[in-house]
Amino acid sequence: MKRLGLLFLMLVVSVVTLFVTAYYQRDINTLSLNDPQVIQACIIIMVILFIPPILLSFFNHKFWRFLSAIYQSMFFLGFIILVPTGVFSFNAVFISIVSLVGAVISLWSIFSTLPESFFKES
Repeated sequence: MKRLGLLFLMLVVSVVTLFVTAYYQRDINTLSLNDPQVIQACIIIMVILFIPPILLSFFNHKFWRFLSAIYQSMFFLGFIILVPTGVFSFNAVFISIVSLVGAVISLWSIFSTLPESFFKES
């Protein structure tokens, strides 16, 4: 249940990050709060991307846990790539803060998903 809870928390932080980046839009061609259909499509795509790790969180075999951790590393990389956006844009530092929170939660989820034998020395 811990893995499932962390995945739902990571999904909520991803949606919050989506809204924060839409709020601090930098260009006409970027994500904007003025276009609700695009925001809705992005949220639906995010939920669809979270379905595989949520389903894999119910399995306790070492292979499925390792596969889920690899899949979740994509979310971690997405949050880490988003950090410089707020750093380089001084009025959007909140994007960096939210993405750092998402990166920490995703790292926590990855380490709790990996099987215990992954950390043991042989």
